[in-house]
Amino acid sequence: MPFTKSFGLVGENCVVTIAFGGFQDGAPTAFTANTYTCLARSVRTSTTVDTADVSALCDTTKKMQVTKASGSIEIELLVDGTQQADGSPVFFNKEGYYCQVVITPGALNAKTFVGIVTATGISISNGEAVTETATITLGANGVATAWTSA
Repeated sequence: MPFTKSFGLVGENCVVTIAFGGFQDGAPTAFTANTYTCLARSVRTSTTVDTADVSALCDTTKKMQVTKASGSIEIELLVDGTQQADGSPVFFNKEGYYCQVVITPGALNAKTFVGIVTATGISISNGEAVTETATITLGANGVATAWTSA
């Protein structure tokens, strides 16, 4: 059956949920039940796969074999003073921590990503909403399963 576009999604009514594990030590206990929802202003995922050329000398075209996948998530959140127990932004001092991000775009199925927080930032401008940014590098060593809510 050919694909037929019925309607385009608008970037609203989408849910982005964030949960943290411990600092990356190869053996996280579990992702925390303290999740953060409805703070995301934007989220962008990017994934790629590496390939190896497995062509023989007699081949006339390249033969590619997938080797490893990698990716990242770039996220921008609104800063709310009640986010963490100490009132700091969600990703403050979380560099190196396991992180799970569940993205539910409108009525579509949720997609779960697990990685390590590798970069954070905060943006404060006169007369504008205070935001923070984070990069989560996917493919974390030591994560057996993703966190799921009860």
